[in-house]
Amino acid sequence: MASVSVSHLIIFIASLVVAAGVAGTLTTGVERVSNAVEDGSLDVSQQVRTDIDIVSDPDSPSLNGNNNLTIHVRNTGSQGIFIQPDSIDMVVNGEFVPNSDLTVTDANGDRTTARTGDVMEITVDNTDTEYIPDGEDNRVYLTINSDEEVYEFRS
Repeated sequence: MASVSVSHLIIFIASLVVAAGVAGTLTTGVERVSNAVEDGSLDVSQQVRTDIDIVSDPDSPSLNGNNNLTIHVRNTGSQGIFIQPDSIDMVVNGEFVPNSDLTVTDANGDRTTARTGDVMEITVDNTDTEYIPDGEDNRVYLTINSDEEVYEFRS
């Protein structure tokens, strides 16, 4: 009779160890999912609060003597945007423009952040690479915090 109770005790202890392992694994999994949802919601919140509009005239693009393109962008979202090339992704006529070819300034003054309603002036340095051919239709894709705008013009 004692051998039966010993074997039952061993099975009971083994089942407790397995249950504790399963509970620990489930707790860790739920915590990871919770953290992923929280991180995703912060990213979506930032994207929703960011909104931009290109206010440059497509019928009269701003091209200077070096064929540099200047685009004016208004922050219409509720979140400020850093006025620096690192915060902008730009594709001109299918070619990605590296940050080293962008100059970003505050069109209304000399702030470092474009607040709601502020206009930024983005200049594409076109002296090294021909991003903008003369007399052709051109397309600029501008992305800031996952908000995309398209600017089409004829040079």
